[in-house]
Amino acid sequence: MYVAVRDFTVIWVGYNDLIEGLKDLGLDRYEMYVNKTLTQDTYEDMGHLVKLGFNLRNANERKEFLKFSKNMGVKPCTILLENDFSSENLEEELDYIKKATQLADAIGVEVIRINSHMQIREEKPVEEYARHFVEIMRHLLKETKDSSVAYAVENHGYVSNDERFLDYAFKEINDERVGLTLDTGNFYWYGYPLSKVHELIEKYAKLVKHTHLKSLKYPAARREKQRHPGEDFPQVAVPLYEGDIDFKRIVQVLRKAGYTGDLTIEDESLGKYGREERKAVLKKDVEFIKKLISET
Repeated sequence: MYVAVRDFTVIWVGYNDLIEGLKDLGLDRYEMYVNKTLTQDTYEDMGHLVKLGFNLRNANERKEFLKFSKNMGVKPCTILLENDFSSENLEEELDYIKKATQLADAIGVEVIRINSHMQIREEKPVEEYARHFVEIMRHLLKETKDSSVAYAVENHGYVSNDERFLDYAFKEINDERVGLTLDTGNFYWYGYPLSKVHELIEKYAKLVKHTHLKSLKYPAARREKQRHPGEDFPQVAVPLYEGDIDFKRIVQVLRKAGYTGDLTIEDESLGKYGREERKAVLKKDVEFIKKLISET
């Protein structure tokens, strides 16, 4: 396993560009955001708007990207997409993923992080969302059958954080190319008690293709309580080294499951700090996870 970071996070904390940030953090791997046009664009997350991305539309631009990456000594570990299977224009969402799959094959990225349904338009059981997700993924796998790129759905939001959704989806799809982007904080955000969060991480460890590392901190009396999704967030977001999530245990679980991929930092507490403080916190996050990898 190795430490990586989201490109968004690098810019969010105040570095002038991705390369400057990676070098200062002592990292050479990062999660790369790709938009629907495969071009440079602004990206908004956690209420922050930043300029991200490379132009990757054609063979020449991809060749230049590979040359640039080699010269800089950095490489994307994953492509992050902001697709939404609850969109009214599902064909556009599928085209987005298919174009990103072709890109991943071309630049040597093995995993694409995808979303499931990011909008709940009406009251319906989670099983219905799960059935729809399975249908979409079966179609996508067929359409990209010549690719070896894996799709890693994130436990994210109100749908794919649900254990019932994940159980149904992975059982029905049962394909090596479909796995999980394990977000260590999102199960906790969703309201699961802390012990249940760690149980779920262990349960799905063999399906993990990619990770997002974040942590939250609740008062001791509330850690084992079932809470509402998003309760007290983002106030409860904290650096990785201060939160309730047991990252040593997670590293052990993933290692036991045979996972050798990225541990990508996505610290959502950084907005609480000033510009220079954010960099210092992120550096401590990096060193914290590096030390766990080496000692665990």
